[in-house]
Amino acid sequence: MTARTTRMTRMTRMTTRTSRTTAPATSRATAPAPAPAPDHRAEPPLVLQLSNEARDHGPDNRFVPAFAELAAEGLLRHRYLAPAVTPPDLRALAREEPPALLMVQSPQARTWSERQVRELLGALGGPPVLVWEGDAWGGPLKQPRRSNLAWMRRATVVSSVAAGEQQAMLRRAAGVPVHYSPHAAALRFHADEDDPGPVSSQVTFLGTRRTFCGVELLPDDRERLDLVRRLARMDGCDLAVYGRSWSGSYARGPVPFHEQLAVMRRGLLTAGWDRYRSHTGYASDRLAIALCAGRVHVTSRQPGLEWLPGPEEGLYLADTPREAAELVRELLREDPAELLARGARGRAWVRAHLTETHVLRHLLAPHLGFTAPPAAWHTPALGSTR
Repeated sequence: MTARTTRMTRMTRMTTRTSRTTAPATSRATAPAPAPAPDHRAEPPLVLQLSNEARDHGPDNRFVPAFAELAAEGLLRHRYLAPAVTPPDLRALAREEPPALLMVQSPQARTWSERQVRELLGALGGPPVLVWEGDAWGGPLKQPRRSNLAWMRRATVVSSVAAGEQQAMLRRAAGVPVHYSPHAAALRFHADEDDPGPVSSQVTFLGTRRTFCGVELLPDDRERLDLVRRLARMDGCDLAVYGRSWSGSYARGPVPFHEQLAVMRRGLLTAGWDRYRSHTGYASDRLAIALCAGRVHVTSRQPGLEWLPGPEEGLYLADTPREAAELVRELLREDPAELLARGARGRAWVRAHLTETHVLRHLLAPHLGFTAPPAAWHTPALGSTR
């Protein structure tokens, strides 16, 4: 046997063990090429959302519908984890496609240690982290929790719903850039067209009190109580107050988050008073929900909110509870049809400028390489999300 024949025989045996097929002795046998690894470069980037929801509402969870809208535009792909509902399986995550970006909603129902954060990021391949901080912090009773800081210190950037003092505090605590983006109403509130019109009280007030032995513990809760008392004493003001720690004939008790829009629509007007009024740019998501309700809304004025609509769109801001109560008194004297028309214009404004999709688009654009149109809240006083 020649040397060439010996080499051919050895190659044929090797090919047989690898591919389970044999080639004729007269042909040159080669092993089939391995299947190519999936090429995700041709697909939009994958964003993994780490939710803080304590209950899984599926497509109604915060930001999930907004992610779906951006995915439908071909800007991204989206995956979702709710660790407070289902603990993450690190081994399973390590086998999946690593995300291009991890978006973390401010931890609430689930606590995180530094080790747990490190292990999860390791399982995901160490993606860049964007933290969305949706709480207002400040004062001795409400400092950022360890879970929040554990994620912020691993972030590329933090998005805060308050600028100014809070922005500076989080930057010092986390050591990373902190940008401002406002609260927005969940998309389900924008999509709900079932408005039966005012059916009960003239004025609906939503807001809780946090008290100890009758003493308000959080900034501006005392002013919130002052406003409610003024409205309750007002002649001709049929008042309904929703939230914890209220007593009196006007108290209706707490209301689940997803029912807030329907509750607001029961009245002709809505009223509120925000906490942390010294925080530049801060307003709770209840303001955006109130605008979605299609009702004239009276609430507190904070610095940095000049970009919001005004009375023509049904939003009235006051510096004191007394001023807010007087605004309500004057509005109740007006034609209800005109008030509802202003409320409808406010609903149109918020749907055009302040949905979760608007906010999410501006949060993600700098990280995923697409552009976003100028946002209403991009003012010199507040900066931008970029």
